[in-house]
Amino acid sequence: MEISINEELVSKSEVLALIFQLFPWARQFEHAQLSDYAKSVFAANAEQSECAPRSQAMSLLGSLIGRVAQRRGFSTAQVSRFEREIQASPVLQTGPHLHLLIEPDAFYTHLFSLMGLRSHGRACYISYACSTVKFVERGRKGPAWLQIDGDAVNVFGLSRSKMIPYSILGRNSCYGFQLQNVDRHGPDSEPLSCLREILPAGEFPSAAEAIKAANLSLWKRYFDSRIDFLQLDDGDVADLVRDHLCDGRSWLRNRLIEDQAFAARLLLRIDRLAETAWRGWLKNSTHFFWGCIDGRLIPLWLDGAVLQSNGAEDIRVEFSPASLVEALETGRIVPNLLLMFIVTSILPGVRVLGGSRHTIYYPLMRWAFCEALRSNDRDAQLLSTLSKDERPGVWGHRVISSPCEPFSLLNTPDQGGIPTLLDRFGQMRIPDASGPLSSFTQDPLWAALAAAYSAGKASGNSPQWAFS
Repeated sequence: MEISINEELVSKSEVLALIFQLFPWARQFEHAQLSDYAKSVFAANAEQSECAPRSQAMSLLGSLIGRVAQRRGFSTAQVSRFEREIQASPVLQTGPHLHLLIEPDAFYTHLFSLMGLRSHGRACYISYACSTVKFVERGRKGPAWLQIDGDAVNVFGLSRSKMIPYSILGRNSCYGFQLQNVDRHGPDSEPLSCLREILPAGEFPSAAEAIKAANLSLWKRYFDSRIDFLQLDDGDVADLVRDHLCDGRSWLRNRLIEDQAFAARLLLRIDRLAETAWRGWLKNSTHFFWGCIDGRLIPLWLDGAVLQSNGAEDIRVEFSPASLVEALETGRIVPNLLLMFIVTSILPGVRVLGGSRHTIYYPLMRWAFCEALRSNDRDAQLLSTLSKDERPGVWGHRVISSPCEPFSLLNTPDQGGIPTLLDRFGQMRIPDASGPLSSFTQDPLWAALAAAYSAGKASGNSPQWAFS
């Protein structure tokens, strides 16, 4: 279905009503202050699990987070805090793509996260940001673009031909912050000059690495230097998957990779969603991994014991631990979103926060995973553990929305900075803080789901919603 810009397919009130119907626990916050909702979202306390696959997955996730924190230059004490935090308070913000923190989608979501973290006195913030995204998502929007002082800024100074085909995780070039104002030539404006001084100089092997380094500087400068911020992306998740594949005790290695029957069942359960009212929300766009050629992502399909591409690109990887490890290490493949959520959330038991699409497709991922588990008694304990997870996926991205340009807002003295914004939005109700909710109201999938719900074809009691 093609829609024009700003065309509303379903009303904001219908969307919010549907969210509160699908997630009844959230209904209590419909008329409460947003700060109360943020506090609840981050109120996840881990219990010691007797489930071996879960304990093993959490151990590997904690170790990965520690290594990433060490690479980012955190002290030994800070590294230890990150490792303890994910185990004691297992919550991961997964909503924004890998943008600079001052990009609106990212800024207002991280503001919401900070609201929740402060309410619990947390000292660490761990966020995953998808980097299997292109430089340009649409128009002048995406990781390669910013609006500063009303002008469009080309972050890396790339031509369209260098942006459109490539994902920001690709290591096919070197990237530095050029900050080219494409609307107004001449000397930098004061805000742009200020930003240039904050962002790191030099070049990075990928745009993703450049953005992650820049976000550390932006967080310390504007957000909260008392809370350590660690950002993961798909490169880090690839390392986590490799850790699983190298560990003989890992459920992922023993059951998903070496037991090809399980992998086939999981893919089949996802395909069968197309026959339900949840069709379109979760698809097998690629089987567990993407092929990666110079930053371009290629779909891969599991054919017997081999992952292979179907197009002109000739990618073939044996679906075995050793071959996948080699392909991950050389960057020929990267985990897809399903595999990312399996290793960072479903297996270790981490609550993940996300946006308009995530709110629906993540519960469907859990359903498909659990349905695939049912056919083997070996997985009874893991299945039982998953059934007891509390609020495993939560709406936590674009809960705050504002037309105000973040960087100009932060550098306007009378706005008061982050503390003032936290107070202002924290006192609002969700309907007031969330703006027009255009990512929901202009989405054909949400319109179709609202219609299916009204017709009784989908509900919170649907079998596919059992693990939400």
